[in-house]
Amino acid sequence: MSIQLESALCSAFCGGLEVHPISTGYAVSTAFRDNSGDRISFYIEKSADGFDLVDGGDFLPDLIARDIHIEAGMRGDLLTAILAEGLAYWDRDTFEIRSDAIAERDLSQRSIGFLSALIRVRDLALITRERVKSAFREDFLREIGKRYGDQLEVEENVAPANDLAEFPADVVLRSKTGGRPGAVYLINSSDKLNEALLAWQELEHVDANVAMVAVIEDSQFHNISRKRFQRAQNRRLPMPIFRGDEAQTISFIVKEMKAEVA
Repeated sequence: MSIQLESALCSAFCGGLEVHPISTGYAVSTAFRDNSGDRISFYIEKSADGFDLVDGGDFLPDLIARDIHIEAGMRGDLLTAILAEGLAYWDRDTFEIRSDAIAERDLSQRSIGFLSALIRVRDLALITRERVKSAFREDFLREIGKRYGDQLEVEENVAPANDLAEFPADVVLRSKTGGRPGAVYLINSSDKLNEALLAWQELEHVDANVAMVAVIEDSQFHNISRKRFQRAQNRRLPMPIFRGDEAQTISFIVKEMKAEVA
């Protein structure tokens, strides 16, 4: 039974495998298919340092064209981690997924790892914006806890003051030793930025001593209109950028709060 099963599995895995010589090396078509039903394929290219494994260069541009952002944030981190496990990376000039300088004796094993990475990165398209938004919130709250622990009280999805009941903040921070509350709006879309700007403008007309801050997720401004950002900036809405400078973002908010923390 085990020999028959082994034979059946080998047939299933290898039956659809095709290798065709091309001018630069070989084109490899596998039995695995993507969501569109096309076979997942890659190229083995000869180079001065051995062999390079390269995908077709179509997958990542297709993600970007579908407004699935891969250069930063949760998806970007996942993409980098998945490719690293397969000893691969993505070329930011060509948008190819690559694994370079492979010795001929390692080529078969490295090809398996490379194919595994190509299969796994297809799941990036399944990560919804809600999950990305949740990751941003979780990372922000984690940074608050790491920096100030129990010195700040943290509330989520509440209004920072009675007069701002129509503008609940994603996070409201209150220092236990003094200062004013901090109303934090976590921004990764134009709609969220517009919500924060409306709250900021309303703050000018109410009697509420609140430090209001719109925290932009990353410097790529994914899903954020440049015009909307300019409008908020010109109205002096405080807008630190979180990714890549997390600790200073939290320090910025605490200074706006005039909080007495260590």
